[in-house]
Amino acid sequence: MNKNTFLFLALASIFSTYSQTPGISIFYEQTPGDNRGYIEYIPGNLPIIISAPHGGVKLSGNTIGEVNYPDNDTSLPDRNCGTNERDDNTDILIREIQAEIFNLTGCYAHIIINNLHRSKLDPNREIVEATCGDNDAEDHWNAFHNFIDQASNSVETNWGKGLFIDLHGQSHSIARIELGYNISSTQLNNSNLNDTSIINNSTINNLVANNLGGLTHEQLIRGSESLGSKLKATTATFYNNNINPGCGVTNGYRTIPSNFDSGASNSCDDTRPFNFAYFAGDYYNNLRHGSGPAASDGTGGSGNIDGIMSEVNRRVRDLGTYNGNVYDTRPQTLVPFAKDYAAVILDYIDIHYNNFADFSFGLSSYDVNDSDPTATISGIAGGTFSSTNGLVIDSNSGVIDLSASNVGDYTITYSVGNCSYYQTTQNISITDATLKVNESIIKTFNIYPNPTSSMLYFEASSSINKIQIYNTLGQQLGNYSFNTSKGEIDTSRLPDGMYLLKVIEKNNNVLITKQLLKINK
Repeated sequence: MNKNTFLFLALASIFSTYSQTPGISIFYEQTPGDNRGYIEYIPGNLPIIISAPHGGVKLSGNTIGEVNYPDNDTSLPDRNCGTNERDDNTDILIREIQAEIFNLTGCYAHIIINNLHRSKLDPNREIVEATCGDNDAEDHWNAFHNFIDQASNSVETNWGKGLFIDLHGQSHSIARIELGYNISSTQLNNSNLNDTSIINNSTINNLVANNLGGLTHEQLIRGSESLGSKLKATTATFYNNNINPGCGVTNGYRTIPSNFDSGASNSCDDTRPFNFAYFAGDYYNNLRHGSGPAASDGTGGSGNIDGIMSEVNRRVRDLGTYNGNVYDTRPQTLVPFAKDYAAVILDYIDIHYNNFADFSFGLSSYDVNDSDPTATISGIAGGTFSSTNGLVIDSNSGVIDLSASNVGDYTITYSVGNCSYYQTTQNISITDATLKVNESIIKTFNIYPNPTSSMLYFEASSSINKIQIYNTLGQQLGNYSFNTSKGEIDTSRLPDGMYLLKVIEKNNNVLITKQLLKINK
């Protein structure tokens, strides 16, 4: 999205000094040396950004997971406006999702975490409600969104497009995940989601125009390839063995909107909310950092990074005993859910976004005597080419050096990104037409009559380059050039005896050696 209109110059110099290493936390320092760790950014190297604005525990004054978090920073008084309810354990869930993405890819999603309790800061609201007018809280609010802006700029620069997920938790009566695209309940219930006005307000507006499968907005929201349907399609074995999601569901995570409808009742139809509670994704973060309209303060929106507000239900966030600390007495669903969620997000990116490493050669087979071919990159430029052994290819340009390559079949790989997760392959064959000609000559070459007294005739399936005659001492007695498949040699001046006749190919290699007996009549 276009971030230039809302970067804060006062913070820009501070943020520019942070070095970014994927997987290593950066904490906002309100003043140099500030080690309170209130706002955290773990940079990534994938086209995925996830934020957790409401899971923070610092300054809560509560004991959570057997750890006390004292409310002891007088610079941040409790908010006296808005909502203070915390989205329990989403601060842990986001880290587990990032960890599983790394396990699956060797790469990191960008994650941004508000570690402050919501009673101190609500980054998912416009600044006035988010901070209730407190100047120090405003600094941390700006830091949170500037970190997301940095992540967005990184994704735009390196990938050209990507996905932002604003991660929340809810405890509505129906145990299902709620995905918000800035589409109201009324619109989901009654409207054509392919209507232009609805698409223009959708926070996945860019994806509608550019998804790889050419899917409609309706299909992206609740079709079989939608994020909701993919969450429902995963196995979720542990969750379903320990939690009853209702409506006869035994696999996957119920998600609205998706394509699931058991037919039993409205509460078992996840294609639309009917009159049940539903978070529509029309809050600040999703609007500011998604590809739909700008947020309420006029910042953000548009661009190439799509936004989805993900409100996960309470029972996928249970921790039981986690890292040795007791959080609750329920089965630990959070870690298995994080693993499933990470896999689904990667699959969603692959299906709808991943043409990052697309390239092609004009042909699937080249001869060593052809002009060197160059790969055409339709994905992201600046990646790295490699090949199986025997083929010589420039790692930067993708130019194949045919004359230096061996005849054979090869797999060429083009990788993009600094962790090489996204890559595409093409099979290429290298041939040598000369070898085929030579093989044909070897199989078909014939001389006659043999023995001969005078004229010696030869024939082959292809043109002969040169024939040489040697005596038994290895002395060359004749060197005859040809460009024909049939010809003759006058041997009348050769003394009687045994000779060696050698057929020479154009690179002066011996193709065939035959014995020749010369006799006088």
